Parts: sequence; structure tokens; C-alpha cells
Amino acid sequence: MRRPGRRVLIAAGAAAVVVVGGLGLAGLAVRDGWFDEGSIEGDTSGFIPEQAPPEDPGTGSWPEFGFDPARSRANVQLDLRPPYRRVWRVDGGSLLEFPPVIGDGRVIVGTNRGLGIGVDLRTGRVLWRTRLGGTVASSPALTGITPGAAGPAAGPALALFTTIRGQMLALDPATGAIRWRMRFGSAIESSPLVLGDSVYIGTLDGRVMRVSLRTRRVVWTARAPGDVKSSLAESGDTVVVGDYGGTVAAYAKRDGRVVWRTTSPGPRFRGPGRFYAGPAVAYGRVYIGNINGRMLALSARDGRVAWVRLVGDFIYSSAAVSDRTVFVGSYDRRLYALDAVTGRIRWTHDAGERISGAPSVIGDVVWYSTIARNPRAGRTRGLDVRTGRQLYEHPEGRYSPAVGAQGILVLTGVRTLTALRPR
Repeated sequence: MRRPGRRVLIAAGAAAVVVVGGLGLAGLAVRDGWFDEGSIEGDTSGFIPEQAPPEDPGTGSWPEFGFDPARSRANVQLDLRPPYRRVWRVDGGSLLEFPPVIGDGRVIVGTNRGLGIGVDLRTGRVLWRTRLGGTVASSPALTGITPGAAGPAAGPALALFTTIRGQMLALDPATGAIRWRMRFGSAIESSPLVLGDSVYIGTLDGRVMRVSLRTRRVVWTARAPGDVKSSLAESGDTVVVGDYGGTVAAYAKRDGRVVWRTTSPGPRFRGPGRFYAGPAVAYGRVYIGNINGRMLALSARDGRVAWVRLVGDFIYSSAAVSDRTVFVGSYDRRLYALDAVTGRIRWTHDAGERISGAPSVIGDVVWYSTIARNPRAGRTRGLDVRTGRQLYEHPEGRYSPAVGAQGILVLTGVRTLTALRPR
């Protein structure tokens, strides 16, 4: 979500690029120039219905960008429907470009002026403010906490931040004290993906890396064809991410080997085929949007294309996936609800302004924010996931909408965090 205006200029001025690593469409006939025809609907080939959620899922944390390592951006077990009463409001002092995380009763967020901030979830009291030495253009991640769990699990508790000065810092989540920092020599806009004692990140010079939290050393480095601006997602034994070279790739978690790579170039594309949005993994598929206005569903096993949905403008928004539906925002000022199996449009909602940030699903409400010309005019809205009917509007917003835990909904404004409780 960095500098949307600049991204539009890049997209408008760059050469066009084409499609799909020669892998073809799963269950569909391939023909020359098929992407130029717009949307291609898929079928159930390779679609894996998810198991029923656990009886006691826990609702106590939202520990990383996208809630869980698959980056589903959805906690359907957490019921936080309106109407609301305001519990607290905190001013971060500068732009909050990415959403906070929640764990062990704390809300933790980074700012564009390079601050890490810790807030008490229940009272809104600011626990600490720590200077990180560089703009934060990502969400932090909490270690030792399982998504949805009420408190920390076994293992060290750290709050991991990345900065555009090429650093990753580990802070004590209780005090904000810096425990250690690593420097990588290239800007990082990738939110850390924590898997066990390893963290996976991408850099703007096209590196994908696994770092050991125990030794604080790089375990492996893989090269992507372009800048890695988004966050990696876990998919089985691999981690998946798109890049500005126009590819989506799955890297083996153990050694960084490329398991599959799907390319999205094409001489007749409308705009360059580049991936700013991060992937979401669900149902045996990888869902990811491209800045040429196409939402793709790929097989998580081999990268084959299951379906393509053309929307009206750039997709910078990472998707949220829940209840066999893919929710994604576009610069055409609409939020789309797409069938996760076929890519068909279930419904759309007119946002009135561009959508750049990723939506989130909490219970049966999908949340999104708008990026208005006047930063003070942005809005955050909650919609019914099945119908798109608006349930709630908050008079602040820009990129990131809502996260929640322990009965509290936290909304992100331009520079504020607002906590709400259902009445």
C-alpha cells in the first residue's frame, strides 16, 4: 500500500507483459491470447473443501498480517457484529499504512515515521513507543502466539517489525525494548511470516529469505524475477508470493527451491502484469490479484490457473477468503465477492472511492477501507458477507480496515486506532 499515486504512474508508463508459465488452465482449454478475452471461469478441478472449524477455535489474538500463515485475512469464529460502542481511540502520530496485530492483550502497530507502538487492548493505554529507524510499510508479527489463541504459546514472545531501510527488528511486546535487529541492504515492505522458529520475508531487490529466529542468520535466499513488495503465505511445504517481475512462485520452506512458478506476461495485456497484492491460500488454491486488473486462482500444488476474473481497474488489494468466497477491492471503486470455485461474481459493493488495502472478514462481516483524494474523507465499512449489504460505516479509513480479538474490534484510520465493542 505504499504511495498509490506513484504506483499508478508506474503502471501507466510501463511496458505491457503476458501470461501463465506455460502451465495452462486447470480443467479449461488453452488457446492463444486467452487472457485478452477477459475473465475465464473455472470449475471444481483441484478445489479442496476445507474441514469444519474446531469446536473451540479461540478468539484471543490476531498475531500477524492476514490473521493466519495462509493469509486468509478471516476469523469467522469471532462474532463482532454492530451496533457498537467506542472503547478507546489512539493517535499514532503519522500514517498507519498497515493493520495492527493483537496478542496477549496488546495491540501493536508500526507507523510511517518509524515508530512501533504497543497499546493495551482493553483500556487503550499506550504501553510503549519505540523508534525503529525507518518507515514501517508492513504489519508486524508476533512470535509464540497461535492465531486465535488467548495467550502466548511455548517459545519466545517477540514483536517483529520490518522497515524500508532494510531492517528487521525484534521487540519485547510487553515493553517495546529492542532485543535485536538484522540489516538486509534492501528496503522491506513485506510483513514477516512466522513459521515455528523461522521467519520468511521478501525484499525490494527481489530476494525471498528464510531467517532463523534462534540463530538470527539467513538460512536460505532465493531470487525472484522482480521486486517482492508483498507478504509471503504458507501453502503446505512451501511459501508463496508474487513479484513485480510478473510471476507467482512457490518456494520450498526447507531450502528455498522453486517448486513451481507461474508467469503472467502478455503482449496484449491492459497494463503490466505485476503482483503488488499478496496471496491468500485456501481450498488448495492460491488467490492473488494483479495490477492489470485481473484476479487469479492458481493450484497450490503446481501453479496451474483455475480461473481469472477481470475487474475494472488496478488490484492492489490482497484478498480475504472465507465461506468459499474471495473478497477483493479494486481501483474501480468496488469491492468484489467472487465464487472461490469458479471466479463468478457473487455480488459487488460500490465503495465510492478506490480500494487499495486488503479487506478482512470477522465473523460474517467483511470489512474494507477507501482511499479518498482527501485523506480525511476515507471510510471504513462493514458488509454482510453473503449479500454485500452495508451494516456499518466508520468516518475514518484509508488502507487497512479491521482486526479483532477478545470481543474487541480495532479499526485503522489514517493515523488512528479505534476500538469498538458490540453493544
